[in-house]
Amino acid sequence: MSTSTQDVEVGGLSEPILLTPPPLSSFEAPFRGVVPVLKSLLSLIFWLITELLLLPVNIILLPFSMCCGPRYKGVTPAELRRASVINNVSQIKPAVDSLKHAFRSGATRSHAWREQQILAILALVKENEDAILSAYSSDIGKPKCDWFLEKQAILGDANHMVVHLRELMQIEKRSIPLWMLPGSTYIVKEPLGTALVIGPYNYPMNLCLCPIIAAVAAGCNVVLKPSEQMPASEQLLAELLPKYMDPAAVLVVTGGVPETTALLEEKWDKIFFTGSERVASIIERKVAGSLTPLTLELGGKSPVVVDKSANFTVAARRILQGKFINAGATCIAPDYVLVEEGEAEQKLVAALKQVTLKMFGEDPQKSEFYCRVLNKMHMDRLEGYLADAKKKGAKVAAGGQTDAADRYFAPTILTDCDASMDCMQEEIFGPILPIVTVSSAEAAIDFVLSKPKPLGAYLFSSSWKVQRAFQSKVSSGGMCINDATVHVLGTDIPFGGVGPAGMGSYHGREGFNCFSHCKSVYSHDTMTDGLTWFRYLPFTGFTETVMGLVMGKSW
Repeated sequence: MSTSTQDVEVGGLSEPILLTPPPLSSFEAPFRGVVPVLKSLLSLIFWLITELLLLPVNIILLPFSMCCGPRYKGVTPAELRRASVINNVSQIKPAVDSLKHAFRSGATRSHAWREQQILAILALVKENEDAILSAYSSDIGKPKCDWFLEKQAILGDANHMVVHLRELMQIEKRSIPLWMLPGSTYIVKEPLGTALVIGPYNYPMNLCLCPIIAAVAAGCNVVLKPSEQMPASEQLLAELLPKYMDPAAVLVVTGGVPETTALLEEKWDKIFFTGSERVASIIERKVAGSLTPLTLELGGKSPVVVDKSANFTVAARRILQGKFINAGATCIAPDYVLVEEGEAEQKLVAALKQVTLKMFGEDPQKSEFYCRVLNKMHMDRLEGYLADAKKKGAKVAAGGQTDAADRYFAPTILTDCDASMDCMQEEIFGPILPIVTVSSAEAAIDFVLSKPKPLGAYLFSSSWKVQRAFQSKVSSGGMCINDATVHVLGTDIPFGGVGPAGMGSYHGREGFNCFSHCKSVYSHDTMTDGLTWFRYLPFTGFTETVMGLVMGKSW
């Protein structure tokens, strides 16, 4: 197998980076094309057998689960809700102190309490769809199909947590060295405390409620600061969360920069932020020195690599599904495409144009499936990207139309793009898809490696060799092979960034762990103390001999 390298500057030195996958073993080589197919086939067969074996059990348990499963117990009395919404800076400190007191009292620790808070969020989402859609329409013109996907993500996260909550709360046994016997070691997962969750504007329900699900599952309570850029959604969250959830579980703070600044003045057991790298750096500086654990879910320029072996029609569908939903305002949206020049580029561009037409019709502005841009500032930013790209030689293959009064920016595909354009320098966060041609898949991987680590990275290729190279060489928060963005919908798949794309992850067990501290406990008896008298000072030669034999070993 041939290998190729490219020199890159690392700390002033030139260091070669291997762009091909690691060499195959003598056993792997003859089966390299067959093994992935066999693995997928065996996994499918195993899943089918398991489901068939469990089907009679599930049928028998269905009536029980419908009538005797966990249920939400009802809304919070109106007189208790008022204290759970704050819209004044002067009220923040006493309200936060009250929530911290509720955590210290142990009110959030029991399984029953945690389960009820998650069931409350499920009820909130299911019973208020019309109100949520109305708020979304008012704020950003979000269509029903966009909310449907967001809703399913929330429901999946909540239901997964309800099913696995007892398992996640269990004490975890660990092995013990021989010299520590008789005794036992185990891990106790304890809640961190009172957390601050700061939500973004693009998916205010999902990206506020899913962190809350993780926090209350871990036994924490939460102060939520929704984005003021979505006023109708912010007010709806402020109205609904105190109505459905225990006052000891959540406090909603509305407002803008003064309120956020006041919140950051408080001492938190955890801060969870979703948003831009710029605001994240402000938060980091604000809490510097306080030793507050942070989870930062940011973004970046998530690349798509398409090589000549890809299925171009499928690639176009999956790329554009992730790119144009929510008018491109998705942190893991495909930001740009790297495609092999020549026939591969022509086929991909043709497929992208065809799919765009099928998704949104001749006039996307009239489509019921297309969202609007948040505000004038974002419209101006996107129009600036488009003007700069055209000035530097990019061609508009599809879209390009705008209507500032309607906050409409057409789904736009640009060809003949290069790295010097503004849209290739900054995260687009809008419905513009630049296409850059490269000489090969290796050159595309080299391009991605030369950029900061992205939140998502996507490859479309039928080549097992290219898939292996992409997976092993490209570092990103998450990755899809022959798909884009859907990994975020996995209920037990960690979602988070790396490097400038963020720190920490959540969803499923990772979300539970995000708001938990894994406390190690060693329990020892006292009856056998006489047998280990040599462990105490003063040490003798006998002590060192015996302890040298048993300590520092793997047993």
